[in-house]
Amino acid sequence: MKIDPKIPANGELQSDRVKNSAGAGVPAQGQTKTAGTTAAQTEDTFKPSGRGAEVQQLAAQAGKVLDVRLEKVAPLQAKVQNGRYNPDSKKVADALIADHSRKTSKS
Repeated sequence: MKIDPKIPANGELQSDRVKNSAGAGVPAQGQTKTAGTTAAQTEDTFKPSGRGAEVQQLAAQAGKVLDVRLEKVAPLQAKVQNGRYNPDSKKVADALIADHSRKTSKS
């Protein structure tokens, strides 16, 4: 490995020319550019259009959907609490095997 003496040891890799020009083309907040341009905005904004806006709206709606379907859970919960829930073990086993088969066939 060869050591380049032009690269500073402290990790600063920007040349003086780059450092000195850091804000040359962009005015600071509240300042104006020359040649009659308007004041710089104080805040950047992003407003998606078309598909992007639709995706954001759908993502926000999906975030509000509950993971638990209470209308399905409540009757089963009542049966379990009353001791009247007796699932058919054969149906449960068949469903587990079918679910496992679907998952392994996708892989």
